[in-house]
Amino acid sequence: MAFARHETFYFRDGWLRKGIRMVQREGFQFFRRAEAPDELGIGKNMVRALKFWLQACRLVEPDYNDPKKEYKISTFGQSILEYDKYFEDIGTLWLIHYQLVTNAEDSTTWNWFFNKFRYKEFDDQTFLYELKKYTLINGMDVAENSLKKDFQCLMNTYLFERYENSSHTPEDNLSCPLRELRLLTRVGAKAYRLCSINKRLLDPLIVLYVLKDQFNKSDLPGLSISDLLEAENQVGRVFNFSYEDLIFYLDRLQEMGFISIKRGPGLDRVVLKDISTGDILQKYYLKSGDLM
Repeated sequence: MAFARHETFYFRDGWLRKGIRMVQREGFQFFRRAEAPDELGIGKNMVRALKFWLQACRLVEPDYNDPKKEYKISTFGQSILEYDKYFEDIGTLWLIHYQLVTNAEDSTTWNWFFNKFRYKEFDDQTFLYELKKYTLINGMDVAENSLKKDFQCLMNTYLFERYENSSHTPEDNLSCPLRELRLLTRVGAKAYRLCSINKRLLDPLIVLYVLKDQFNKSDLPGLSISDLLEAENQVGRVFNFSYEDLIFYLDRLQEMGFISIKRGPGLDRVVLKDISTGDILQKYYLKSGDLM
């Protein structure tokens, strides 16, 4: 578990693109260089935050063949560089969201919020109380200030609203690109709502990618619809699906020939056809026009 490793900075528009391309060019050790802030155009604390976000979004992964145990660009990161190097496609944002909220080790609060926090509407006190309880149950007495920092950073990651603060630098006025997913909205001064999915923003192939990636991590021949809706890190949790949302996407994917739904007494199981996550990404980006 890890808390407040983001230096209070959510990742701004353009950060991940800059960071991964610098790793591609200079290696991960670049972030330790004195000139890193100047080359990236951000402050020292922001450089440390960007280093964290690259790990939390799984764009980099440990290089176990490196004696210094440095990080290298992950397979996922290589795919994004190949298909959407400017991080402009809405599908890329959904994929980054998926990687972030399923990474319990690096981005614990984000993982907890989408997988374990059961409130659809909440205020800051409810959020912090439940998060504190979760840490104590898991044997960690995390400082209250660290949890508050995570709460504010998560809100800044997803809260769909526009504002500018003239007392801060222009970098502070850049929003996190994940706000475009419209997953979180404000319903009061300190009250928030986790929003239903906007189907115009989420392509079925992105849902298929998550289904396949999670399937690869299990040894089951198929998954029940209740598992897909309720199990941790599954599409229901990641995308905040209602039952109707899930059935909508499963029907689309069955029509496209990527899955089959096996009906049985009291249990419907979803079976995925033989396709790799790499092939799914290629099909998605070809469809979205990013591949020529």
